[in-house]
Amino acid sequence: MNAQNNTYYIAVSMKIQKSDVKTFKKEVKNQCKLALQKFEKDGRVKDYAVYSHKKTAEQHGSFQEWNYLLLVQVKNKECAGEIIPNLKTIDFPFQIETIRMELMVTTPESTYPSPGRGVQKRRLKPFYAVEYVDVKEAYLKEFRDIMIKNNGPAMRHIIENKKWCYNFYALETVTVFYHNTKYPTWNQIHVIGLYVESVVRYKKDFSEGLQLASQITFEDNFARLKQIRTMLYKSIGSKQI
Repeated sequence: MNAQNNTYYIAVSMKIQKSDVKTFKKEVKNQCKLALQKFEKDGRVKDYAVYSHKKTAEQHGSFQEWNYLLLVQVKNKECAGEIIPNLKTIDFPFQIETIRMELMVTTPESTYPSPGRGVQKRRLKPFYAVEYVDVKEAYLKEFRDIMIKNNGPAMRHIIENKKWCYNFYALETVTVFYHNTKYPTWNQIHVIGLYVESVVRYKKDFSEGLQLASQITFEDNFARLKQIRTMLYKSIGSKQI
């Protein structure tokens, strides 16, 4: 299984009022298709997906949660400026609050979009954890190195050999096009497709992956991560499209 390296995504974090969620879920696929179809045809858009944030698993600080993330995989970073104006034409009969619009790139050796062999025959769809992570600026290189040497390979091991992880995206901010100042900032987004047994299997299997990758313990690995990054907002939800 090869990592998806040097791949760019436009990420749009949004807040939809509860009363409008039903309409949004019904219309979002068609609206995204209309906004992006010409870019799909000429290859500038490779894929796109919308993830909901239904339940808060972690939150650091006091702020209102947002509830949707749109990811658009683009051919290259130069495409982003051409595509973003079309995203702004998405038309719903209610107001969408844009929290942030940014260009992101896959963290090296850490993104595996394709489902692992162990989950391909499962009938149920996975649920998704979306993590907004803020790494202290002075430690961005160290965080990337930890992902490359430790966490990325551990996730690859799990996706290839276990049956509870569907896929994994690790993205880091390249350019922020817009950020709503009422909300906190971040510089990483992780999206993980999971099955229910991940709750009890995660630590054991991740520890195994860390040992195989770099002979570091689960406790030592995450003790350092806790010092250099904040898990700003982690939610549990589903993939809408």
